[in-house]
Amino acid sequence: MQLDHPSSDKIRSIKQLRLQLLSLTKELNKTTEQLQLLELHEIGSDQPHDENIHPEEISELIRKQNKISHEIITVKKRIQKLSAKTILKVELIVLPILAILLFYGTTNHYQTNILDPTDPLKTRYLIENLQGQAGDTYKHWNIAENTPLTVSIVNPDHLSQEKINVIKEAILSTTPMHINNDLLGKSPQDGTSEYYEGWKGALNTIKGTEFYVPNQFSVIESDSGPGQIVIVLSHLEDPDGYSGYTRSVVDDSQILKSFITIYDADKLSDNRLAAVVRHEFGHALGLPHANDPQDLMHATIQTNYPYISECDITAVQSLYDGNTDGNAYCRTNS
Repeated sequence: MQLDHPSSDKIRSIKQLRLQLLSLTKELNKTTEQLQLLELHEIGSDQPHDENIHPEEISELIRKQNKISHEIITVKKRIQKLSAKTILKVELIVLPILAILLFYGTTNHYQTNILDPTDPLKTRYLIENLQGQAGDTYKHWNIAENTPLTVSIVNPDHLSQEKINVIKEAILSTTPMHINNDLLGKSPQDGTSEYYEGWKGALNTIKGTEFYVPNQFSVIESDSGPGQIVIVLSHLEDPDGYSGYTRSVVDDSQILKSFITIYDADKLSDNRLAAVVRHEFGHALGLPHANDPQDLMHATIQTNYPYISECDITAVQSLYDGNTDGNAYCRTNS
């Protein structure tokens, strides 16, 4: 039996998209380098307001960086979609019944389970207080309004740019999604619940808190880790089986710096990597572990939908309103 080859038009489209992806990646790297140079210049300046540095120039580069990152994700999804259609055409000839079942099982991106409940992701969280006090676990950033947090990705093992983009999307995405309540085990079953793919989109919904909620992030790649939040991608396996670990250095109730380590980063699928990054970034913002096992911020990520929930957003809002009475985390009603 002879199989039809994928159409030449589709192959050309995929090639063109890959070239576009390469061009966007180069442009993103160039923009990130420009932004990093400006920030280093600003930090190293002896003058409180260096006349050679314009804040609007930095802001414009950050906007450009975010825009390119989103374009990269869009192009990547188009490549995956075209590639999937090409594979599906062959599978429908060889295995028609199986292919049709797979097709209908994955039509809606948000209706499928992206994590295997039999293989949950273990995480841990540590707070180090400069004053040596035990204290509570409710800490937050205390920065001026509209001040971006610099997030530095340290990639000593040279993970692919695709993996880096997954990490950036988990932070910078503003895409909301609505998941059917019957899949979540929530009421009303005929309704939906809103989630976010990235923290930026979730945090943009919070207004009027006592302390400014960071919702602007400058994500850079740097071996020196100069950011306020540093994400280290390690190929090493944690001896205790953890996939992610966040250590925040604080002074009283204020977070000064957060260090995130992602273990076995090269072996994590894109979905699992994104889930770990979302979880650990929640810690970096100040959230403790939740006691709701179906929430993203539970110590063991076992939910089929590891996205940022309305409960997580409410917890951040409570935390940055100065509430330290135990309300700044997602919990079950029991």
